[in-house]
Amino acid sequence: MANHKDKEKTAAENGAATQDRLPTPDEARAQLSGANRVHFEGLGMPWAVLLGASPAQLMPQVVATVLKEGGTRPAWRWTKKEKDYVLMAWPKEEPVRAAVLVSGPVNEKMRPVDAFPLLQGLPNDLTVDQIHPWEKGAGADVAAFVDEGHKPMWFYDPLFERDRDDLTPGVLQTFLVAGLAFSIRKALLDELTITQGPYYEAHAEKWLQEHPDCKRLDVPPLKIPMAGRHLIFPGRTYGEYQLRARVEQVEDHQLERMPVKILYLSFPFEEHAPLLLPVYAPKSVLKEYEPKVGDEIDAYVWLQGRIIDMEEQSQPMPADLEQDIKHPEARKPE
Repeated sequence: MANHKDKEKTAAENGAATQDRLPTPDEARAQLSGANRVHFEGLGMPWAVLLGASPAQLMPQVVATVLKEGGTRPAWRWTKKEKDYVLMAWPKEEPVRAAVLVSGPVNEKMRPVDAFPLLQGLPNDLTVDQIHPWEKGAGADVAAFVDEGHKPMWFYDPLFERDRDDLTPGVLQTFLVAGLAFSIRKALLDELTITQGPYYEAHAEKWLQEHPDCKRLDVPPLKIPMAGRHLIFPGRTYGEYQLRARVEQVEDHQLERMPVKILYLSFPFEEHAPLLLPVYAPKSVLKEYEPKVGDEIDAYVWLQGRIIDMEEQSQPMPADLEQDIKHPEARKPE
């Protein structure tokens, strides 16, 4: 039987072989449809880009700061199945926050049960499709769609324990949706040249029908104009997406020592309101790139969403105007 190192070597060799060749038409179709995605139940990457360092080293300090300095809100406190839940978030005045969920039996001491980045999103009306609760923590992957003619969009719901009863498949809900950039750059191509794959095969078939005297080798490359395009493709895992869009607005914010820009994007639909997506881009990801209004960007993002908080429905977006309230001491049994 091969030992652990042999297995790692084989996997690495297989991966290298895969990268050295171009995907088959079937593989390209699977990639575009997101057929091979997996549910990765971990928040290491979101924390790493926001903290700019290894989460394992900083998380104890993050949790302690949130519990000491953070605030909460009425919509972030609930009781379910004889358990109290309170969400703490810090810093209070920023739309990008570190959050800790504490829980415990009703009227008894609460303890931390989950920690996650909390991103203030923009409201989008989406129909719930399906859910995938995480085995650990209080979150879940949720799929929801604009209409039945489009594939559902997956995002991580950090308040799944609060939202669970309202995430009924087929029900329309207003979600606050945001993205966190894992990579981002100014778009480099105004035109995409394709010489193989399913789109090229369809192009070649049509071109040969229009030019019956020509042969397959005469088929020109397929050129797709990219300027002004708004594109979203599935990423490696559920909740991750590759996207291209034009920046409509830029805001500067801060998560403690990490500068974070919010890039406001929108994705139009023919018969529906556009999908509004603020993308949080930390300095650790932007590096020397300074995005500006009008820039077309390529980005790889992780999406987060939660059902809109009731007190926020009458508030202007995206400003997080609802006043935080001081975290109450854990109630003690009488």
